[in-house]
Amino acid sequence: MSTPNTEATGKPTPIAGCIIFLVILGMVVFLACIGWYSYHENKDAIISISELEKDVPALASTEDTSATDALDAKVDIFSDAVKSGKRAEITFTVDEMNLAIAHYPKLKGFRETLSVSQITDKSIISDICFTVRAGFDGLRYVNATMTVEPMIAMGSVFPIVSEITPDNGNPVPEKYTKELPTFLFSEYRKDKALADVYNKLSKVTLSDGKITILSDPKMPIEGAIPENVDSERDRAFALFGLLVFMLVTTVAFLLWVRKRKQKAAEGVA
Repeated sequence: MSTPNTEATGKPTPIAGCIIFLVILGMVVFLACIGWYSYHENKDAIISISELEKDVPALASTEDTSATDALDAKVDIFSDAVKSGKRAEITFTVDEMNLAIAHYPKLKGFRETLSVSQITDKSIISDICFTVRAGFDGLRYVNATMTVEPMIAMGSVFPIVSEITPDNGNPVPEKYTKELPTFLFSEYRKDKALADVYNKLSKVTLSDGKITILSDPKMPIEGAIPENVDSERDRAFALFGLLVFMLVTTVAFLLWVRKRKQKAAEGVA
């Protein structure tokens, strides 16, 4: 008597079950390995550039009402002109930038986090103290000097972080400097209350001790995000694409096995 073919009866074979189990197990192990590696890589990098104690940057005093009133007047004149579709220009000194951080509620996120120390003809240099989390080990602080080269992208000021020098002297991984621009300014671009002004900027220039921002309706708006920032986003999409591909191929395999069994069952019938 011949041994019955379990595939011909439409019943699942041990081999098919093992293959399905191994495929699913392989996916789980692969994702777990990626997660474990990414977790420890980021944790070690954060610990290397951060400290347990924070060195809070100086916050400008707002007690001088004449200074805050003058700043308000300057900002209002610029804002009204931009909203009216007129060409407008505004200039800030180092002291005015720090006063703006201390004075305006919209900028309170930078208080005790960032203080501008110098403006050159190429960059803005600031003292920073960013709070970070090293995995499950609690909060740490990146006490450092940050160099930013501002530019206009999609009608808004977009800061290109060219250098971060931690107080402990350890190098900062390049991917963190690329991610910081989004971390620093993305919420302002999405703020509807600021859109009528913040999203209509045309040019930013630096001189010794000053930053000048121009809004000119006749100038074309730069629409491109800097390439080095896009690369980080592209890498994330590539990883997401890989995970989706693995999921789709697994589902396709399971459907193929199921269809094969159905055909085998129909053949027996």
